[in-house]
Amino acid sequence: MPLNDVKGQVKAVLAGLITALGTALVIIPLFVFDLIMMPEPPSQAFAETLLGPVNPYVGFLFHVGYVTLVSSGFLVAVGRRPPVWAIAVFCMGLWIFAMISFFPIIGWGVAGATVRSSVALGAIGPHVVFGAILWACSRTIFREDEARAAGDIVS
Repeated sequence: MPLNDVKGQVKAVLAGLITALGTALVIIPLFVFDLIMMPEPPSQAFAETLLGPVNPYVGFLFHVGYVTLVSSGFLVAVGRRPPVWAIAVFCMGLWIFAMISFFPIIGWGVAGATVRSSVALGAIGPHVVFGAILWACSRTIFREDEARAAGDIVS
């Protein structure tokens, strides 16, 4: 059942913001130590595609804005405490969306094929991290009794 109360929507945005910051906290060191198979963070590449050369903080803000919007939108649409399978399907859908539309926009080609053949595999890890943090945030922010009272699915 979708969130249709203001308190629930505010909590969804909070969960989205925590998910964005948590994901960045895990992913940024992987880029710093060159442990991810991508030439640069996709949010930085997107910011540079739109605005030209920019400070890395602009890419970080793009990441926080996008992940917050997508995460909170998902929770508003699906409801409190979505099951693991729903989050997994959502993350897979986001990964596919990135491969066929987002990566070509930033000049990496479909699945990053014009940069490296391993970019598509490298993009799976951040999406798994995103899903795990989103699941944990939805469980932490929305209490179990609150979800039952709202009639949402709890598993």
